Amino acid sequence: MTTSMKSETKFYIVDFDRTLADSDKLIEIFMEIADKYFQIPKQQIEQVDREVKQRGDTFFLASYVRDHLKEEDRLDDWQKMEKMFIHESRALNYLLPGANELLDWLLVNKQRFGILTYGDPFWQKLKLSASGFNHVPRIIMEQKEKGRLIGTWQQEDGTFLLPQEFGGGNADAVVLIDDKAVSFQNFPPLPSYGYWVLNPERELLSQKGSVPENVKRFNDLFAVVNDLEQ
Repeated sequence: MTTSMKSETKFYIVDFDRTLADSDKLIEIFMEIADKYFQIPKQQIEQVDREVKQRGDTFFLASYVRDHLKEEDRLDDWQKMEKMFIHESRALNYLLPGANELLDWLLVNKQRFGILTYGDPFWQKLKLSASGFNHVPRIIMEQKEKGRLIGTWQQEDGTFLLPQEFGGGNADAVVLIDDKAVSFQNFPPLPSYGYWVLNPERELLSQKGSVPENVKRFNDLFAVVNDLEQ
């Protein structure tokens, strides 16, 4: 008599900004293009950014540039700028160390995964496109607490009913890979688990905090891939 064991199904969720891609470099290239080709000085954008943040609001970079061009009846220039930003970003490849290896591991091992990112939807979609993630399932949140959202998918039997944006269906556990501690607030317990990926040499105040016991901290995605392979 044989007994079959059902293998545990997992769904992997990967953050975008400062986890897969170097967001700071994407911002830099965007502002340089606006300055050099479309007569929107970088200093002007940085000044507006400071003023908005001093008021306690969030600065939406892409929306600001598009609205600026719209006011000057230059929306054709916005379309040109979008194409130029996507072209230059893909040519320079702003993925962080280990990002390609993580994506390869997920694909080779036929793991279901998606991107869960926080920020202004308009700007996030543009950055995702510029980084080559057009066809990866994704959800763009306007709140930072990803663990809380993931917890709403959990059913009475402990499994997760995935949203349609991630293809629907069920998973026994969710694996979250992210750079911010706040993302793991209210994250479900084992068998779900997480990886807090944070380089101590580039650590920002917004990334700091505490995480649950079922979340490991690593300096880069190479270490995450190595752990996944164990």
